[in-house]
Amino acid sequence: MQQLLQYLGSGETRLEEVPAPVGRGGVVVVRAVRSLVSAGTERMLVDFGRSGWLGKARQQPEKVREVVRKVRVNGLGATWAAVRSKLAQPIGLGYCHVGVVAGTGGEFREGERVVCNGSHAEVVAVSERLCARVPEGVADEDAAFTPLAAIALEGIDLLGVGRGDRVVVMGLGLIGQLAVRLLVGRGCEVMGWDPSGERREMARLVGAVIPEGVDLVGAVHGWTDGQGAAGVLITASTASHEPVSQAARGCGRRGKVVLVGVVGLLLNRADFYRREVAFQVSCSYGERTHVGPGSVRANFETVLGEMAAGRLKVDDLVTARYAFSEAPAAYDRLTRDKSALGLVLEYGRGLGEIGGAELRLGEPEGHGPLVALVGAGNFGVRSLLPAMMGLDPRPRLEVVVSNQGYHAMLAARQFGGGRAVTDPGAEFAAGSVFLCTRHDGHAREALRYLRAGKSVWVEKPLALLSADVDAVVGAARESGKCLMVGFNRRFAPAAVALRRAVAGRGGKKRFRADINAGRLDPDHWTLDPAVGGGRIVGEACHWVDLARYLVGSPLVSVRCERRDRDGQDGGCFTLRFADGSEAVIDYRTDLPATVAKESIELSGEGWRGEIANWARLRTEGLGGVAWGSRWSKAPRKGHPEAISAFLAASGGQGPVPIPLEEIAEVSHVAIVMQGMREGDCRELTCGSDP
Repeated sequence: MQQLLQYLGSGETRLEEVPAPVGRGGVVVVRAVRSLVSAGTERMLVDFGRSGWLGKARQQPEKVREVVRKVRVNGLGATWAAVRSKLAQPIGLGYCHVGVVAGTGGEFREGERVVCNGSHAEVVAVSERLCARVPEGVADEDAAFTPLAAIALEGIDLLGVGRGDRVVVMGLGLIGQLAVRLLVGRGCEVMGWDPSGERREMARLVGAVIPEGVDLVGAVHGWTDGQGAAGVLITASTASHEPVSQAARGCGRRGKVVLVGVVGLLLNRADFYRREVAFQVSCSYGERTHVGPGSVRANFETVLGEMAAGRLKVDDLVTARYAFSEAPAAYDRLTRDKSALGLVLEYGRGLGEIGGAELRLGEPEGHGPLVALVGAGNFGVRSLLPAMMGLDPRPRLEVVVSNQGYHAMLAARQFGGGRAVTDPGAEFAAGSVFLCTRHDGHAREALRYLRAGKSVWVEKPLALLSADVDAVVGAARESGKCLMVGFNRRFAPAAVALRRAVAGRGGKKRFRADINAGRLDPDHWTLDPAVGGGRIVGEACHWVDLARYLVGSPLVSVRCERRDRDGQDGGCFTLRFADGSEAVIDYRTDLPATVAKESIELSGEGWRGEIANWARLRTEGLGGVAWGSRWSKAPRKGHPEAISAFLAASGGQGPVPIPLEEIAEVSHVAIVMQGMREGDCRELTCGSDP
């Protein structure tokens, strides 16, 4: 099938052949009939992509500051490579999609018409929560406006206005025009404001008051007899801070300003103070986690109900129509014609012509063993595959499997792969599988591939439940195949050199890892107990394994010294080993980005070694053992070495990279740590489930 992609690095917008998505639990597969180009959001993305490096920096100064911080910590070379890699990954455009259900196991029936937030593609797979049935009598083209109208509706609901209230809409692009119509239908009196005379006239024709002159605040107070508006909805897109100031000064006592668009946010307290004006930012088209009031589906259904009742008309908002095969031309117009509003894409191919869940690209490049990648997210594509394809001999990437067809296609094409597949049950000849999916699927998928006779690399964690750890380790023993967890740090040159230097030294060891993990978005899937399991089991397990490797003794107890309560899942833990050694892992989420991500220290009687962010190893009392340059900041965390060891073992040409007993031990301990509260202490049974 075809999907429209925007390449942010080059600015090119083009159609790509990608494998079609397949259905799975909670997901609806929809064959496209119409989709709508969002003139605001998508024009902004296209303009960003077509700008040069300096233009990109000017548009996203906060990203520039982030890059500068990373340079200070990781060095210029590593940071520049990361930036180029990120910009090389295109994004799927669009979120206003109408089509026919082609497959589902849930509440939608095959053949039903639905609107969803799917991208511009011939077939999309979206969550059931982000779909709504299109009523009889609502045309496909009209229904395509639903997500944009839902964005306007969410902002209006936050304003809390009703019949007779006077409301100002600032910015009369597509969302602004839809907001005017929804407010008029609600019985509000509306004033519309936009620099474009054409857009002001369009709003006037559907019932908005259009002020004369350029003094918006004065016009609002004149219109309201000095009382001020009940609310102002900002749907404009500009870097200027003036719209928020004007909106606040135009509000009446305890009025409300709701931002739907993208504007400068340098707020002036005085603008809000005198009349106790409230300010709120709207979050797209509604709540995504449920289907009740205020949800995406509820907002979609409200908009569709207004269309079905004839109270919301959108046909005059269509600027032009394009066949989907001509979609790049629509985006060219979007950037040339700033007055363009609704650009509709029409899909003509039948379902039988769309293509299946597999795209063949040719013979895999390389001369090494055949491998498969399951899960083409950021880590797999930006870290694992580059490290893998830098090996000699280079492994041959037989297949990339991903729910997102274009992610699978791009990864396979970039790294010389043979096939891109969206079907998780796809068969392949490769004897080694790299699992980079979300954490809740690791154990299930590892079991399936081990039982199919494959060697399996599982990106940490191995599992979220202790019973699943035992099941996977048991399957590995039974199959005789290699099971590896992505504990790459024990293979890093600095760690290997330090372990070799302390080998044979008696006495207790003291290990300390200070981790600057950073903050995640509160809705990030890693923080979801059911999906990601949490950051301790999902990431802090790295340093449990590193401590186990460097100390070289089984774990016997763990104590939780601190557990953060800011929703970011940080904490500090003390682990004790059978030989009396001790490890402290301080997983911090509240440190500035300028602080190095990792600082590792191992010490004993008369000696000490320190690993500085995996760029340098310095020691005292160990015969001058050192690694790395004092001038280098580029981390080497052991990915190529770990992958090489796994592939050698999988091919019967090397030892097991990590003993199964240690994989099980570390995985069990990380699960215990995830569930601990401050002050908890647990005794562990060496080598078994704690």
